[in-house]
Amino acid sequence: MLIAEAVSYVQATVAVGAADAAVVRAAGYAGDRVWSRLTDDWSGRNCKGLARLARAALDGKDWLHGRIGDLVGLLLELLGTPRVARDFGKEVAKRIPLPWDQQLVAVARGMQIAGIAVCVVNGRNLAKCDCFIDVVVNEGKERVRQLMEWAAKDWRNLEHLAPVA
Repeated sequence: MLIAEAVSYVQATVAVGAADAAVVRAAGYAGDRVWSRLTDDWSGRNCKGLARLARAALDGKDWLHGRIGDLVGLLLELLGTPRVARDFGKEVAKRIPLPWDQQLVAVARGMQIAGIAVCVVNGRNLAKCDCFIDVVVNEGKERVRQLMEWAAKDWRNLEHLAPVA
């Protein structure tokens, strides 16, 4: 029910031609050779691969932040820092942006957008598009609409579409 509702919502709210524009942008970023290899034999397997890789990148970013916080907490403990100060230091370390955070989010979003757009352009039912399903299940239908609208315009700010908690 969730996926069917999201398909209807996205089809009703995303501008006509957004998927075509997203495909043009994705192809430009990927380059002709890589884009052809990806799309010439587009299948559910290709879409599933993009969806898994994008989600792993988004989840991996959070995992890495958690480990950095743990490391800071351990170092502060070894230095004999009081518990409340250690907890504070650990939480701050977990939340400070890392140099590669924005790039990682932008790449993951680009993979999701490419998967959704290629499925749409190839006439594949969005309810069977793994990239679409992943975003809906993990972040909601509104996030898919945002992704497709941004994708049709400009990919330079995709990093601002951080995962919804």
